[in-house]
Amino acid sequence: MAENIKVVLYLKENIAQGQISSLRQKLEGCPEISGVRFISKSEALDEFRKSLGEDAILLDGLETNPLPASFELSMSLSSRDSHQLKSFLHKLSTLEGVEDIQGGIEWIQRMSNLLVAIRLILFSLGAILTVISLLIIASTIHFTIDSRREEITIMRLVGATEWYIRFPFLFEGVMKGLLGGCLALAVSGGIYYTFCWKVSPFLKSMLVISTIGFWGVREVVLILAMGSILGGCGALLPFFLHSSSLSHTRK
Repeated sequence: MAENIKVVLYLKENIAQGQISSLRQKLEGCPEISGVRFISKSEALDEFRKSLGEDAILLDGLETNPLPASFELSMSLSSRDSHQLKSFLHKLSTLEGVEDIQGGIEWIQRMSNLLVAIRLILFSLGAILTVISLLIIASTIHFTIDSRREEITIMRLVGATEWYIRFPFLFEGVMKGLLGGCLALAVSGGIYYTFCWKVSPFLKSMLVISTIGFWGVREVVLILAMGSILGGCGALLPFFLHSSSLSHTRK
């Protein structure tokens, strides 16, 4: 998770430009840091104003800029170890010109625990929805089989194989699963872009999260493939669970 975390060093109010340059050189020379970005007082106020959106009018009454200048640091992959990271962050807090630091090891651990809890909740919810989707598709296909029982009987009488009979239902289930995956992507995409435009800038400034990304191409393909497989399994399920009730169509 360290590569997705940004640490912010808030600088003292009256720090000289020479101290800022010297501090930047020290930070860029640290192997634990993969990126250094200086944010001036005016840039910090502009970013905060953008994060407020329509409420930015509340800042018009400020006589002075209360926000400090800062360095935004991107942690490298080598800083994964929590003990090393804790020692490194303590070292940063003692640098000359640094007033405060945001993104300590305790905060990172809390965020990590929160993400683990969210993943468990989403996994459980996904498992439940998967079972429900499977049962819904299986029930729909079962009703379709019942409505076409006479056609199935005729096909068997003329020598149609079981898989020849099952294939249209399998195709129907796969298409329903594929359409369900597309619908899930559309809904999640709408929620994501709404979230990014209205909430994400504020959260990234408050929680110091570098990026909040949407599904990649691999995840999209996986979702569509899993939806198709789930639909196909749901389509075949009635043939196995209700084989006894369907067996009389062979006669």
